Amino acid sequence: MRRLLRTAPLAAAAALLLAACGTTEPAADEAPKASAEPITLTDASGAKVELDGPATKVVGTEWNVVEHLLSLGVEPVGVADVKGYKTWDSAVPLTGDAKDIGTRGEPSTDTIAALNPDLIVATTDLQPNAVEQLRKIAPVLEVKSADASDPVGQMLENLDLIAKATGTTEQAATLKKDFDAKLAEGAKALEDAGLKGAPIAFSDGYVVSNQ
Repeated sequence: MRRLLRTAPLAAAAALLLAACGTTEPAADEAPKASAEPITLTDASGAKVELDGPATKVVGTEWNVVEHLLSLGVEPVGVADVKGYKTWDSAVPLTGDAKDIGTRGEPSTDTIAALNPDLIVATTDLQPNAVEQLRKIAPVLEVKSADASDPVGQMLENLDLIAKATGTTEQAATLKKDFDAKLAEGAKALEDAGLKGAPIAFSDGYVVSNQ
């Protein structure tokens, strides 16, 4: 999937802005496939994560991993800042009854423990001491939060890792195929408009403390 990054910067950026969110929607009839086979993974922190089988009761401590889970057809049992997710993240709506586990930076270990999860998915942004506490509750799979040198590649790497942990690799393959198609569609639209290879500037602004 690294080949995506060799497309024209404008085509890739515009395609992501116009359509990437749509690629995260799973097919209605897709669902995680159960298996009794144990799973061993190495996460972004280098830790070995061992599961008895595909995780089904999963907690997500960051919104991007919640997007991945929902896109793969896995309804998380616990999500950090549910209200915030529903307010700011419309790419993959959270429609289930996931338990709010606290803030993304400080998830509640008591709340998570009460959910008795098979797996906790976190990012490398979460403080190491918090991760250590979570590992006492259930296996923790850390994914790298971002990689400025290869953002799309990192996103797909995270998707694949979570898919392996939840037994949804077929769903991940479909998502990546749809993503490729959307990128190609966006690139063609820009080329048709005579904008192939044109430079762009992108900014992401917020209103905070009256600023």
